[in-house]
Amino acid sequence: MTPLHVAVQFARKNLFDTLVRLQKDSSWIVRYGPAMMEKALLRKKLPMVQKLTENGVDINQANDRGSVPLEIAQRMGLDTIADFLLRMGADESKVRHFQPKGRYMGQEKPGMEPQLFAPNFISTEESEFGSAFSKDNQEFFYAVDVNGKAEIRYSKRIDDQWTPPKILLSHERYGYNDPFLSPDEKRLYFISKRAMDGVSDPKDVDIWFVERKEKTWSEPIHVGPNINSDGNEYYISFTDSGTMYFSSNTRAAAERKESDYDIYSSKFVNGRFQKAIALGPTVNTKNYEADVCVAPDESYIIFCSERPDGFGRGDLYISFKNAEGTWSQSINMGGAINTKHYEYCPFITQDGNYLFFTSQQDIYWVSTQIIDKIRKTK
Repeated sequence: MTPLHVAVQFARKNLFDTLVRLQKDSSWIVRYGPAMMEKALLRKKLPMVQKLTENGVDINQANDRGSVPLEIAQRMGLDTIADFLLRMGADESKVRHFQPKGRYMGQEKPGMEPQLFAPNFISTEESEFGSAFSKDNQEFFYAVDVNGKAEIRYSKRIDDQWTPPKILLSHERYGYNDPFLSPDEKRLYFISKRAMDGVSDPKDVDIWFVERKEKTWSEPIHVGPNINSDGNEYYISFTDSGTMYFSSNTRAAAERKESDYDIYSSKFVNGRFQKAIALGPTVNTKNYEADVCVAPDESYIIFCSERPDGFGRGDLYISFKNAEGTWSQSINMGGAINTKHYEYCPFITQDGNYLFFTSQQDIYWVSTQIIDKIRKTK
């Protein structure tokens, strides 16, 4: 980012004015203006949208996704900013409206190459991650980072049409993310730094859930000490039998670094999670292992790890369950999935056909045929 971008990000109007005066010419308007306008919108900063408009940034120029500023403002529910843009001459005819239909929101099914999922409806200019479909593909849950604090959003398929995403779980102090439904889909699990009393300062990251009621959800409920510790617990995934897989950074040996997360499992017996057990050295290493997704039949797990042999900052790895019930040596899922960026938040659809994951702050999906290919060549 240039200093101009930083001034916009933090809504420093005086600094922005000073930096504009220091520009050699007005070429910054075309070169950086659209990106800074998008940043101002994502930060919900009307004063900076006004500043950029006053300086000649084109409010009808579409970004790489084809979105004009007015479309972004309306999609994010920024009514005040949208009204301002309209008063300044924003062209409403350039705003696209998406009403996806069908099992996977009308998206063309991917092959062995990952595709952006539901662009400009789910995957937008915001930072989306941690997605999960219900078994019948009638509900879709995912998390969105909003200026450093995550919230969980939700879309429902009604008469084959998906509703515009709405906020399901949000809090003024605590972030909520990594949603995942229980096998019976009566609970929605997630992670949060929420304090036990719901009002104190944020604490370490724990696993919570809300219970489904007739037309709403319960208040957040703490999963309990067999899962949560005095450190961080990340991400959640379930087998069909109810065993929970998750990661934690405090159950490892004391000499290990706090950033060293390992993957654990906990069986669900008689309505209670049992003591969590760490997976063996074929999965857990001295590096970071987290964001684990287990196949519903527990035949394989996919997880994020930060290892020196990776393609980027964080890659997706896979381990298959052997005939004797142990986990095979985990392997990198390769360049078809992993990039120089960070790949994380894997999710397998209930039909076993698709792998969803997050990369570059967007949600992607790919055919699980890629898993079969890895299995055959390992």
